[in-house]
Amino acid sequence: MNKLQNLFEKVAEQSSEQELSLINDFLNAIQQKQQNRAPTYLNAVFQMDTQYEQDQCIVTMPITPITHNSFNMPHGGIIATLSDNAMGFLINKDLHPEGKGAVTTNMTIHYVKSSTEKTLIATAKYLHKGRQTIVMECTVTQPDGRKIAYATGSFFVINPPTSSK
Repeated sequence: MNKLQNLFEKVAEQSSEQELSLINDFLNAIQQKQQNRAPTYLNAVFQMDTQYEQDQCIVTMPITPITHNSFNMPHGGIIATLSDNAMGFLINKDLHPEGKGAVTTNMTIHYVKSSTEKTLIATAKYLHKGRQTIVMECTVTQPDGRKIAYATGSFFVINPPTSSK
């Protein structure tokens, strides 16, 4: 614990305001996961908010310095992660009562515009629901409705291992 405290103090001492804000966000994210207020560390760190409407999953994510590429815009991998999460969360919510889950087997994403807003919204829905395979689509937009990316994903239905903390 002392080693961690020493590292924290050293890093915090040399941090800019932006870096201190990121440290604060990371610590809050860990706390949210510990308190079961976030389903995964990934969702907590990226501050993803998940909502379900009919047969759709809508995930909203703020754009922060942790999500930026070297041009201070959302990194393409972050947009792909947001899309994968929205699709996977919808499937896993629907499969959970059956004791099943799903994992991504393939995903294709097309980036159509760069983002200029402080929030991205991923909306996922089903294209095909089979017993073993599921195909999804996801559209990523800004709050003003401007489309940023389109994704499709294939998922394989599994019996998930029991989870551990």
